[in-house]
Amino acid sequence: MLAGAGCAGRIGSGSGASGEGTRRVNPESFAAVPATRAPSADGSRGPGGPGGPGGFEADASDIGLRAESPGRRGPASQEAARAFGSEPVVVRGATPLPETEPTRARSVAGLELVDAKVGDINGRPIFVSSFFEPIEARLIAEAARLDRNAWRRLAAEEIIVPRLDGLIADELLRAEALAALSPAQRQGLRSFLTGFRRDLVSENLGSEQLARRRLEEGSGQSLDDTLREKETDTLIRLALAQQINRRINVSWRDIRQRYERDQNIYNPPPTSRFRMIRVPTAQGEDVARINERLAAGEAFAEVAKDPANGYERDLGGLYERAFVGDFSQGEFFGAPVLNERARALSPGESSGAFEVGNSTTWLWLEGIERTSTSLYDAQLRINQELTLERRRREQEAYLDRLIERARVSNRDEMLLRLLAIAEERYGPRG
Repeated sequence: MLAGAGCAGRIGSGSGASGEGTRRVNPESFAAVPATRAPSADGSRGPGGPGGPGGFEADASDIGLRAESPGRRGPASQEAARAFGSEPVVVRGATPLPETEPTRARSVAGLELVDAKVGDINGRPIFVSSFFEPIEARLIAEAARLDRNAWRRLAAEEIIVPRLDGLIADELLRAEALAALSPAQRQGLRSFLTGFRRDLVSENLGSEQLARRRLEEGSGQSLDDTLREKETDTLIRLALAQQINRRINVSWRDIRQRYERDQNIYNPPPTSRFRMIRVPTAQGEDVARINERLAAGEAFAEVAKDPANGYERDLGGLYERAFVGDFSQGEFFGAPVLNERARALSPGESSGAFEVGNSTTWLWLEGIERTSTSLYDAQLRINQELTLERRRREQEAYLDRLIERARVSNRDEMLLRLLAIAEERYGPRG
C-alpha cells in the first residue's frame, strides 16, 4: 500500500532531478527488515503505543531510506521525508474485538472447571458431564417444585443411585461378555454391527450425513454413540443369556405354590356396592322430596346426588365393602341397624327409609362383585413373575462376583461425590 499513487510521483525508478540514492519501495523492502513495535506513550516499544496492540513502527531506515537528523539530511533523505511525511510511518495491526462478558468473567475469575472424574469402572473413567447429561433435566425440574430435603431424597433414591448402579452393571456385563467371546463370535459381532450401521444409513436414503443429523435431532446421539450403545446392549444380552438365564428354571410345582400363596390376589373376597342417602330427620321437606323422587322411579344413584344428601353426594352415595363368607353374615357398617338392613337386601333392592340416630337413611344394594382367576388362567402371569424375581436375584449375585474381581472405584464414595455435585449444580436455591 505504501508504494501506491501517493509515492509514485516522487520515488520513481531513476526519475526526478535527484534520482541518485533513491529506489523503488516495494513489499520486498518491508520483508527485508524485521518490524519493531511502535513506541508506547512513555517512549518504550510495546503494546499500548500508537500502533496499539499488535502494531509495529517502520521508520525510514527500516525500508532502506535512512532518515538523518535535522540539518544533516541529504537530498534523497529529504525527498523520502517529504514522500512519507515528517512523522515515522506506523503500520497498525487489526483492532482487537471488544472483550465479551463471558471472556471478561473468565479472565477475572481465573480458571474454570470444565469437567471432573468421579471414579472408574474397569478402567473406564466416569465423568461428571456424561453422568448427569441424561438426568439433569429431571433434576432441575424437581428442584423447582420440591424443598431441599425432599429434593435430596428423590434425587438420591430415584435418579442418581439407579443411574450409577446401571452404569456399573452395564459396564461390567459388557466387559465380561466381550472377554468371553470366541474369535468366531467376535467376527459375528462385528458383522452384526456393520449390518446395523448399513441399515441405519439405508433408512436415510443411503446418506450417512442425513443419518447422523436425524439421530442427533431425534435422540441427541451421534451415529458413533448409537453404534456403541447397540454393541453394549448386544453384549449385555449375551452375558445375561450365558451366565444368568440358563440358571433360571420355573417348574409347575413352583407355579402352583405361588398361586396358593397369593389366593387373595387371584381369588379376592367379594365386594359389595351400596348406595346410601342420609338426610337429617329434622329437615322434613328434604326427607319428603327424597321419598317422592324415589317413589317416582328415579334412579337411586341420581337421587343420591340431591343437595340434601349428607353422604358422598358427589359420588352418588357410593359405599364399597369387601366381606368374607356368606353375604347374610357379612359386616358392612359399624352401626348394627345398617348391617341388618344391608344383609336383608338382594342386588338391585332398596331398603326404603329408616332412621339411624338423628338421620333418615335410604340404602340400596347396587351389586356384588366377585372376581376369581383359575390356576390355568394365572399360570402364565405367575411364570413371568417368578422368572423376573429369580433373574433379578441371579443378576445381583453375578454382579457382586464381578465387582469383587473387577477394578471399580468405591461405589459409595462415587455416590457421595455425585450427590454433592448434583446439589451444587441443580439443587433448590435459597
